[in-house]
Amino acid sequence: MIYGADINAPPLRFLDKEDGQYKGLVLDYLHALSLELGVNIETKPFVWATALEKLSEGETDLCDMFESPERAKKYLFTKPIYNLRGTVAVLRNSNINDLKDIEGKKIALQKGDYTNEYFNQNYKDVKIVFVNDLSEALNLLINNKVEVVAGDEPVLLYFINKMKLSGYVEILETPLYEKPVVFAVPKSNPELVFILNKGIEKINQKNVLEKIQQKWFGLSTTIIIRKDLNSRLKNYILLLILFFAIIVSFLGLLNYSLKKEVEIRTKEIEDGKNQLKTIIDGIEQMLFVVDEDLSIKEGNKRFKEYVLSNFSFSNFDNIKLCDALSLFCKKNCDSCIFMAAINEPVKNHEIKIGDYIYLLNTYFLKENLDKKKILFIIDDITLRRLNEIQLLQANKMMAVGQLAAGVAHEIRNPLGIIRTYSYILEQSIFNKEIFEKALEEINKAVQRADRIVNNLLNFSRISGENYEFVNLEKFIRDILEVLYTYIKRNNINVEITNETKHDYLTNPDSLNHILTNIIKNALDAMSDKGGKISIAIKEADNGFKVYVKDTGKGIKKEHMEHIFNPFFTTKSPGKGTGLGLFITYTEIKKLNGSINIKSEENIGTEVEIFIPAKGREIKNGI
Repeated sequence: MIYGADINAPPLRFLDKEDGQYKGLVLDYLHALSLELGVNIETKPFVWATALEKLSEGETDLCDMFESPERAKKYLFTKPIYNLRGTVAVLRNSNINDLKDIEGKKIALQKGDYTNEYFNQNYKDVKIVFVNDLSEALNLLINNKVEVVAGDEPVLLYFINKMKLSGYVEILETPLYEKPVVFAVPKSNPELVFILNKGIEKINQKNVLEKIQQKWFGLSTTIIIRKDLNSRLKNYILLLILFFAIIVSFLGLLNYSLKKEVEIRTKEIEDGKNQLKTIIDGIEQMLFVVDEDLSIKEGNKRFKEYVLSNFSFSNFDNIKLCDALSLFCKKNCDSCIFMAAINEPVKNHEIKIGDYIYLLNTYFLKENLDKKKILFIIDDITLRRLNEIQLLQANKMMAVGQLAAGVAHEIRNPLGIIRTYSYILEQSIFNKEIFEKALEEINKAVQRADRIVNNLLNFSRISGENYEFVNLEKFIRDILEVLYTYIKRNNINVEITNETKHDYLTNPDSLNHILTNIIKNALDAMSDKGGKISIAIKEADNGFKVYVKDTGKGIKKEHMEHIFNPFFTTKSPGKGTGLGLFITYTEIKKLNGSINIKSEENIGTEVEIFIPAKGREIKNGI
């Protein structure tokens, strides 16, 4: 690389006349940069204006300078390498005391220097005289040919000391500017910027520039020639007063701003609290918060209306939950659901009071390490339960309607048998063997008709809450008998395997509806081609399992996640309500059981039902 710069700008860069060497702070920096990059950097001194021309024409590769918009038209720039101030030198006995006094004066500037751009932008009425270097400018100053000299601070100080002008020339206290100096490279060589930046980063990490500055300036920078000490102290005091005034003003403004912000946030919190209270008061469920001794702390509008309509309280201060909701409490506190909620949250607990059914849920609220609060939510689900019962009954009656034709046919069969054998009896009254045979067949037909009617009535009646011991195989065969005509007409084979040894204490009404719906769905899946249904009954922990597997058309994958949704059906209009599996699922959950369905399209479906039992006993047979 070739570095070309000013020939006479000590101590930054200059050609030493004694040994003919190009020296200075920047030259030492270039030497360190050369070592870091492993690249030889050749140096060429020029008059400054010539150095800039050589760089723009690509005859040299780099030069250190201030970055500016005008220079950016010709060069690319690296990261900063050092900071430099531009200052103004005047005669000590002149009437120029501040930068504003420069306006209208004759000023000497080094040709091509950044000060040229600075004065063109910031001063309108100065008369510029261009020189090759600042020593020439100072000679013009002391010979009264110019009134001001402007340039780089260390160079001006160097020449003032070297030329022994300290008693005649001074530097104004306020600098023109302080800016970082960068390396400039030709626009035709952009990759050089990346290379130089790498070297600059490494030099900065090693604090090389600080050592170079100590070599050329000593441990501290050269003292600038100032005006009298009193003037300087006055300026410092004024600056200090101004600084404290700014701080006080800033703190006052900050305090006002914080106060306004607190007011805004407080209003937002208050509005949010009011909105939340409105929402909570609009909830139909009773919501209330108690502490560990069951004292009521807060409650929504629905809760307060319930309590005030049932009890005579003027307010809710320190009212005990047991007093406010005594209808929910039992006489024995050890079994009280509210007391139990203090130690463990209660989920979906149903409480029946007279003709009403309530659902209780509780949640812990964080208070602190020593205390906790409990949120109670009580929901009146009486109407929901009635609707579920009505929905269940409506679904049952629809199923009964679908079975009506088959049941009528089944009843006609035993009636036909009775009519036939009654005629035989009339014709063979004296034939004992025929007489006994006819009576036997008539009795069987009557029993069959009676069984069909009983099964139909059992299926259609509203589910009760009674629990009975059930023989599962007999229970399922009774269901199949109601569906016998449908099974026979569609050429379906049903197989039952029973691995249980017990009768189970369960709700027969719910179980009847669960199994009828599952078996009916399996029959519907094979209604157009026939097939086989396998029903397996197995023992399970605390209950029993029933598996119903068919060889029907199966369920599509995209339908599996919707099968328990109410009113979802894949059957054609008039053949399904979409409520069967929904109510089946509801009934199973009421019994604390579970249902799992596996299905593959065009292969079949397997349904696994688990029902907990409240008890069991050795079965009496079928």
